Amino acid sequence: MTATGVNSWEKDGSRVILAGENFNVEIEAFSDKIINIYASRGEEKSFSQAVVIKPKPVSLKVKEGEECLSVTTGTVKLKVNKENFSFTLSAEPFLLEGKELVVEENIKSCSLRIREDEHFYGLGERTGFLDKRGKRYTMWNADCYRSYVEGADLMYQSYPFYIGVSPTGSYGLYFDNTFKSFFDLGKTHPDMVTFGAEKGPLNFFLIYGPTIKEVVEGYTEITGRMELPPLWALGYQQSRYSYYPQERVLEVAREFRKRDIPCDVIYLDIHYMDSFKVFTFDQERFPDPKGMIKELKEMGFKVVTIVDPGVKVEGDYWVFKEGLAKNYFVTDEDGLVFTGKVWPGRTAFPDFSREEVRAWWAELHREFLEIGIAGIWNDMNEPTLVDTSLPEPPISTLPPNLVHKGDSRPMRHEEFHNLYALNMALATRKALLKFKPQERPFILTRSGFSGIQRYAAIWTGDNRSYWEHLKMSIPMLCNIGLSGEPFCGADIGGFAEDTTEELLIRWTQVGVFYPFCRNHTNLDTIDQEPWAFGKKAEDICREFIKLRYTLLPYIYNLFYRAWQKGTPVFRPLVFEYEKDENCHNISDEFLLGDSLLVAPVCEPGQAKRMVYLPVGEWIDWWSGELFKGGKYYVADAPLERIPLYVKAGAILPLTEPQNYVGEKPWEVKFLLFPGGVRGEYVYYEDDGASLDYQKGIYNLYRLTYERSGAMIKFTWAPIYKGFAGGQKVFKLVFKGGQGSEKVWVNGQEVEVSLAGKDREIFLKA
Repeated sequence: MTATGVNSWEKDGSRVILAGENFNVEIEAFSDKIINIYASRGEEKSFSQAVVIKPKPVSLKVKEGEECLSVTTGTVKLKVNKENFSFTLSAEPFLLEGKELVVEENIKSCSLRIREDEHFYGLGERTGFLDKRGKRYTMWNADCYRSYVEGADLMYQSYPFYIGVSPTGSYGLYFDNTFKSFFDLGKTHPDMVTFGAEKGPLNFFLIYGPTIKEVVEGYTEITGRMELPPLWALGYQQSRYSYYPQERVLEVAREFRKRDIPCDVIYLDIHYMDSFKVFTFDQERFPDPKGMIKELKEMGFKVVTIVDPGVKVEGDYWVFKEGLAKNYFVTDEDGLVFTGKVWPGRTAFPDFSREEVRAWWAELHREFLEIGIAGIWNDMNEPTLVDTSLPEPPISTLPPNLVHKGDSRPMRHEEFHNLYALNMALATRKALLKFKPQERPFILTRSGFSGIQRYAAIWTGDNRSYWEHLKMSIPMLCNIGLSGEPFCGADIGGFAEDTTEELLIRWTQVGVFYPFCRNHTNLDTIDQEPWAFGKKAEDICREFIKLRYTLLPYIYNLFYRAWQKGTPVFRPLVFEYEKDENCHNISDEFLLGDSLLVAPVCEPGQAKRMVYLPVGEWIDWWSGELFKGGKYYVADAPLERIPLYVKAGAILPLTEPQNYVGEKPWEVKFLLFPGGVRGEYVYYEDDGASLDYQKGIYNLYRLTYERSGAMIKFTWAPIYKGFAGGQKVFKLVFKGGQGSEKVWVNGQEVEVSLAGKDREIFLKA
């Protein structure tokens, strides 16, 4: 069936309901820039768990013409062709044409016309280049261990959201459907985007920019934003499948401290468990987990343990007995508990669609969290089935006809599948808040859906120790950040197969700039710790890990901006320079915030590489050399360095590196880099550990400068002060510059101290 036109319409506040012969379309303005379109055959509109936006009062005007109906907010205009239900959305300077709505039997889809000069970003965890034009993707969470290649269709996570960018501006589209869905970005028809789903409603949001930054802000208004993580979770983290026994875990920790390599977290993978049963410890391998955690804490380490959703089917196993007695597991249509095979053998799966099951799962964490485990790692939560008794076991998931009872209504697994990991993360978050109420929760999840940023960090799953996978991580993380999840990373060094000395060095040099920074490797691979390949590799890895700890105040402030606006930490160049055509498909460079540009080395044996610097001026981090932007350069990249640039005139908050976060209080200094006539930096601080920031217990300062001839004027003032434990005096360091400049702060000339080639002044809080 295809739409045959609008028969009638009515306006209800910020909604307009259009009635057609075959179906109805409801248009609702959630803000001046966010429009929801819902097509149905009379079903009541509802949103998935991903959506948290609340409608704002919007002045919606409707004007009927002979051929079209115009629906207008203060910013955008939606024209509906009454004859064929096609849409045109416009807003200066933005124009999106030809959104034709098509509903077919069993498949519900919508098509949008593509401009010749349009580019596409987002869609979350996707391999391949940054720009997704010409590709088709399926939204269905899957364990892609064997198919983790460029061009892979199914991945661990699904984000049914993309951003369209053209010279006239940017828009976003979020498809709120949790069934298996698809996005065809010009692959089948080069001039059309088509999206749809096998089942479920055609319910989507259009988000007007006109900038990418504003689109991401709008999308995260719809699906929510991350909370601030504990500061320790931004440090370097070490993992493998698996560190055991107990003494091996302690040995790795002692090596970090002995070798003066900063590290905050050590992970325990599934071999800490008794027969892979969740919420247990193997008493032979880990005879004293509480004592081990205490000893690690004394060295400054946090412990994060893996917790899979599968519960071993075993008569006397307390978790299985309890879940079975309370009917907490997913069942088939006849009400029988479904079992599939995972690490423990036959396994049952909690029905996380129900609040009482999530509360039960949270309670199961009690003993773990009370002995000092700091965070939880959710894995295999697509959810995945794998029969490890077979030599080449097939990887699959739960059957689509299984039943989830839900809080408000039952649903089949085909509808809940993409939400399974999100609800497991929600249950895990409940555990951490219940048993560690004074601490910020840290959860890492392999699988997720739009909205997962509200609960957990993610990583890109089981990559390989290939140069191609190092290179692939950059556009993957850029698009994940554009899809609302700022706290993301990839396994440094690669997970599957053996890494090499050069690859580990180059991956560490990139990985220290990942928002989530963890080295992780597979069972039976060679050692992959920073010292595993000898002194040269160790020295280089140490230097870059220490660089991350130096940058932590800057990185933490990027997370503050992510909490406030949904702004990604790890950004493609196009995010800041979308008018620059050269930036539209740069997949091997990225920005950390708006001030640092990183150009990794992703080829073996490479000692130079081409670098594009966007418009403006850029300073080489290592040499201090100034470069004009808008040009390509050949940059030196010896093994011990990667090209790293600072935006001229940038202000960066830095500190001295420590062995771990909290070893001693930060002494933050602001580095002002040469160049730029004027600039501003807003600095955020809090205790880095508790939830008090949500009560307003934090500080915000604004530092501005303006250069005029031989004078530089600063203003330094608090915007907001609610945290009494903040730093009392800050150092401001001028990198390079002219020693003859007179310096004024808040209208008074101040004395400048010399520190080598740099100069310093002090700012009181």
